[in-house]
Amino acid sequence: MGGGGSAPDPDKNIGIAALKSAEVGENLLSWMQDQAEITNRWAAEDRHRQENVFIPLQNEYIREAYSWDSPERKERAASEAIADVRQQQQIAEGTRLRSAMRMGVNPASGAYNAGAREADLNATLAASGAGNMARRRVESEADSRQANAINLGSGLAVNPATSMGLSNGAIQSGAQGAMQGYGQQGQLLTNDYNARMSSWQADQQANSGFFGALGTVAGMMSGNPLSMFSSKEYKTDKKKLGKDKALGAIREMPVEEWSYKPGIADEGRHIGPYAEDFQQATGVGDGKTIDIPTAIGVTMGAIRDLDAKVSRLEGVKEAA
Repeated sequence: MGGGGSAPDPDKNIGIAALKSAEVGENLLSWMQDQAEITNRWAAEDRHRQENVFIPLQNEYIREAYSWDSPERKERAASEAIADVRQQQQIAEGTRLRSAMRMGVNPASGAYNAGAREADLNATLAASGAGNMARRRVESEADSRQANAINLGSGLAVNPATSMGLSNGAIQSGAQGAMQGYGQQGQLLTNDYNARMSSWQADQQANSGFFGALGTVAGMMSGNPLSMFSSKEYKTDKKKLGKDKALGAIREMPVEEWSYKPGIADEGRHIGPYAEDFQQATGVGDGKTIDIPTAIGVTMGAIRDLDAKVSRLEGVKEAA
């Protein structure tokens, strides 16, 4: 490659590949948005059913569980148990009397009465024991119902959270697919062009400082909007972006559809934020233009913040 040659032309397939990739990404985003609408509707339906059907039933169950072992219920259960024992005693006493009469034993005799007193004492003890067991049974039922009531609470809002997680995941996947579509395939050809441009720049710098400076400018722009210098080696004065700062900036910026005035840029129809709002939300810019690296960085930071929120929701779902 000669020292005085012109800069290499960018491969025309760069734009074609990027547009095709972007089209695939946009189609994926549109499909994912449709899926998100479905899962959001599921979440709303689940929440409505939970609030209007299950939560009232759960509240009634909880109230009953914590009043189940009331003194009245325990005494009623004890009375029923004692009555059952007394009934069995009467049946047994009738059987014993008929058996004694068949054997010629006089029911008025001392021996028979002694046996009757012993049987009556045993029946009294049995009745007392049955009453105590009935009270303890009611208390045990109360403990079991209260445990069930506690377990009910751990399952609240699981279905809505699941549906919301699916919705957020769909939007996230679609957005990432759209962003990758704008650069992934075209980037391969862009890298090849950048390599050829760097070689040309080195050739020009060896022959002329002027052409070297011109080559540097050309290399920074790369001749197209799909590539920019972004290596850590090229940057300084770095600091972390605060949690949710990018997502908060996106929320504050209105995004509208508009056209450039005659004589401004391509005079075309576009969708996007305004430089004044971008400057106010991010603290970056001159209020008239939006620089591409910052716009991309804010968008990717917002997706990162959204991914963190989705991950926390999925953590809640798994714990439940």
